[in-house]
Amino acid sequence: MNLTLPERSTTDEATVWLGQLVRDFGLGFHLDSAPADYVFPDGRQVFTPDQCSELMQSLDRLFQILGDVRAYEIGAEVTISLLAESLGWKPPLEYHDPDFQQHLLQTGTRDELIAWLCWSDPNGIYTDEASLAEDCPRLNLEDARQIMRDQVERESSM
Repeated sequence: MNLTLPERSTTDEATVWLGQLVRDFGLGFHLDSAPADYVFPDGRQVFTPDQCSELMQSLDRLFQILGDVRAYEIGAEVTISLLAESLGWKPPLEYHDPDFQQHLLQTGTRDELIAWLCWSDPNGIYTDEASLAEDCPRLNLEDARQIMRDQVERESSM
């Protein structure tokens, strides 16, 4: 895992670096989490103090290069891709289609709804991993349906 984004990196280089960082670390990575907050199940820290400092400097540089919005978009895109891969499928292009959304609401599995929710709201707490990290209960199928309904209704009213 490369924790260093070189100074004077281009936008493209910063984009590639962030994508690789998220892929290397996995679904538990989030741009807002301090590196010192990542721990192994046995309580040991994932990053040494030097690595924490290095990663924080790189993330600061990343936000300077890409800006907040683009950095979060890239992080979300890679996370969604990882989630879909972990479920054995890729997010369909139909995610934008209202008919597909209604079909998903009616017949989708918990995992399919969670994947859609992660795509629709990358900063939400939907996956089991995110729920565990935030000390929240796991999202059940009915709650996932209700959250998706709310998001679809909100989007259609805009």
